[in-house]
Amino acid sequence: MTMTRGQHLIGTTLGSCVLERLLGYGGSSAVYLAQQYTPFRKVAIKVFLPRSTMNAQMLREFYQRFLREAEAASQLDHPSILPVYSYGEQNGLPYIIMPYMPGGTLSEYITKHGPVSLDEACWYMEQMAGALTYAHAQGCVHCDVKPANMLLDGEGRLMLSDFGIARIHTLAAKEEQAATKSSETLMGTPDYISPEQALGESLDGRSDIYSLGISLFYMLAKELPFKADTTIALALLHVHQDPPSLALQRVDVTPTLDRVVRKALAKHADERFQTVGEFATAFVEAVAQAKQEQQAYSSEKPVVVIGVPEHVEQERVPHEVRFASQPVVRVKPSWLRTIAFPRVLIIALCLLVLVGASILASSVVAAHLFVGGMATTKTTIAATPAIGVGKVDRLTDHANWPTSSTFFFQQQQYHILNKSPQDVALALYANHEYSNFRLTVMMTEIHSLHQGADYYGVVFRSSLDQSHYYLFEVMTIGVEQYAFWRYDGQWETIATGDAPALHTNAAQGNMLTIDASASTFTFAINNQVVGKPVIDRDPSALTTGEIGLYVEEQGDEVAFSHLYIDALS
Repeated sequence: MTMTRGQHLIGTTLGSCVLERLLGYGGSSAVYLAQQYTPFRKVAIKVFLPRSTMNAQMLREFYQRFLREAEAASQLDHPSILPVYSYGEQNGLPYIIMPYMPGGTLSEYITKHGPVSLDEACWYMEQMAGALTYAHAQGCVHCDVKPANMLLDGEGRLMLSDFGIARIHTLAAKEEQAATKSSETLMGTPDYISPEQALGESLDGRSDIYSLGISLFYMLAKELPFKADTTIALALLHVHQDPPSLALQRVDVTPTLDRVVRKALAKHADERFQTVGEFATAFVEAVAQAKQEQQAYSSEKPVVVIGVPEHVEQERVPHEVRFASQPVVRVKPSWLRTIAFPRVLIIALCLLVLVGASILASSVVAAHLFVGGMATTKTTIAATPAIGVGKVDRLTDHANWPTSSTFFFQQQQYHILNKSPQDVALALYANHEYSNFRLTVMMTEIHSLHQGADYYGVVFRSSLDQSHYYLFEVMTIGVEQYAFWRYDGQWETIATGDAPALHTNAAQGNMLTIDASASTFTFAINNQVVGKPVIDRDPSALTTGEIGLYVEEQGDEVAFSHLYIDALS
């Protein structure tokens, strides 16, 4: 097939080099391994090969771009940018002589060996960040950052190559504007182009940050976040579609790591990292944090208990448990977003709840939502009437809640300000254990460092040493969601799904309701049931324990109030 294209030049002499074999090819060029005789060394030569379908105008444009690549790369001097030894033209064939990189492209390496480790990704990211930071400082936007343009030497070092379109957006923007909007001369590779690149808008270094983010996604997943059958469809996905969670691809990607990649892939340039160095630093720090969490998870050291006041009777605390100001860290695996239930199942569930309510005279009632003149049933759970009337707010029991700079009472609310670099702050309501209960609590996010991508909620049926518990948390990662976990030496996802009633704006509270009866659980957010009743049939299902409040991300502050717990028979 097309692999034979360019084979006719093998054995040809260009300058002081003899072409020996074809290494690869692109739309308008081929790269050869060659023997250079002055000086004597192996080199790679990129040769411009026009397609027979090109007219005179297209031929001139591609020819200009080819020479511009040689000029741009020859003016850049950085250890992580592939240098140009020389360039010229012979018998109508423009060529560029470059170092031979025996490791091939990073794309080829991943195809052969699979996704890279987090440590490898850090190594490659630091080198690419250095190359792009330098190029941007010289006024160059690369515009085609992708693993196929990252070359490996024999020792694993990476170099950025192919500056063929880098100068279009600096020195020759006006003369190339028409060409860049032509489908025949689409600038950049559709799999990696930024939204603004797909729309033909003006570019700066933040476009390269997006492409580097796509490249990082591919390094770690061996999959691209967006796939489509046509170039136009793929461009539309870059412009409009949110990327999937990288945490769905591998379990060592923490929420913090996932947020770093998502920020690099923001649709609007102003919402991304503003420099490549900032992106690389955030990624390297997130990897270091993930490794610390994993070490804490697998450590054989005694368990550290958080959220237990010092005056708790010591006979309740096992001898090997010690008190500290840092939380126990449990690294959660990737959570899976559930598929929305078909409407018929939702209606059936609502009818089942209504029947049960009429028989048991419980507090579960039906509400009706009218859309477009047609009534559809939406499951709700009755709010606590006149909150606070005739009930005991458990957060007024100050003596049994921990207090510190992390856990503190303020204006009749209990605040958790997570200062831990290990990403978890958990306060237990000491000296009180519950088996079957109904809980309501108001949760209000006060402060976030993560642009809404936050995790907080309620722990229940927890052992004192936090080695066993359930966790229900709300999540705001692009779309409002919830997750229900069981921790019993390892994390297990019990249920996840959408939480359409969840308020994500700062200072806008959310009322969480939990009904726990034996191994059956029902959850509601702002009186609207999420998902369906969950039954934990696992033999390790938890039966009793303490209740706690939970904030996961460092720098996040959540205020909890109106915590009511009613024991159920």
